[in-house]
Amino acid sequence: MKQRHIQSFLMVSAAFFAMNAPIRAGNATSHVNASPAQQVAQMRAQMADARTTRQDASQADDDAQD
Repeated sequence: MKQRHIQSFLMVSAAFFAMNAPIRAGNATSHVNASPAQQVAQMRAQMADARTTRQDASQADDDAQD
């Protein structure tokens, strides 16, 4: 019984730390003072920028082949 409680505690602790850990180490310093909502908004903006860049590069490649 005691072993089961220890395992449960460790699983909950690991989940808590995983939720609060930065996604990438490079972003850790930029998110120090940001709220969780600001962090999510920043990550979504970065993902949208990356997606736009990939689409632009793909279109330029398609235009070059034509």
